[in-house]
Amino acid sequence: MPAPAPTSAPADEPVRRDAHEGEGATRGTNRMEAFADGVFAIAFTLSIFNLVLPELGREGANLGRDLLAEWPQTLGYAASCFVIGLYWIHHHFSGAIYRTTGHWFLIATTLFLTMIGYIAFPVRTFAASLAHPEAQRDAAVFLVTSLALVSCSWLLKWTIGNRHGHVDARLEQGYVARLTRRYRLVTAWNVAAAVLVWAEWRVGIVMALLGLVIKLRPPETPRYQTEAPPIEGES
Repeated sequence: MPAPAPTSAPADEPVRRDAHEGEGATRGTNRMEAFADGVFAIAFTLSIFNLVLPELGREGANLGRDLLAEWPQTLGYAASCFVIGLYWIHHHFSGAIYRTTGHWFLIATTLFLTMIGYIAFPVRTFAASLAHPEAQRDAAVFLVTSLALVSCSWLLKWTIGNRHGHVDARLEQGYVARLTRRYRLVTAWNVAAAVLVWAEWRVGIVMALLGLVIKLRPPETPRYQTEAPPIEGES
């Protein structure tokens, strides 16, 4: 039986009944997106602090050589930005897909952002291992497993958001189903890479890299049942 309408609401305002019973007050996505953008910005920026200027011995005569010797750290920075940037791009796109937030969806989003804040560490670890062949296998396992966890957390966020009704109801069901299939396939690919990396780390790394390259493809343009909603900032 539906809850009775509150008697304190002004007569000229419609009665609000939250669609997500048991998840607190239904809210829009603005605060979630602002928090997520902050996490992405910090994760993206922090990687630069791992680059250290070599000591300028002999009045800096060997600076060029010393900078070249720091290539694993530079590669780690570039790779970290690549991974975090790709996920931010897709997260930015999904801001046009979600319309509301709820308790479980926010928990799933927090788990995803936790992995985004962490992923630069295994990326830098693998980059540093390239100068130490004996460490490459363990570093590859660490990285590929971490990338699989990021992908799993993205799929979890999408699945909970979709099942709990936070995805825009105006979208065509076929379009939502295609997004679901794409996210599942990408996650399955990354999980398979995480399994294979234990047997042959080079295969696992190549698979994980291909899984990132797939994200360079732009997402499919949203398909709505009637008219697309206004773009943010438009009057």
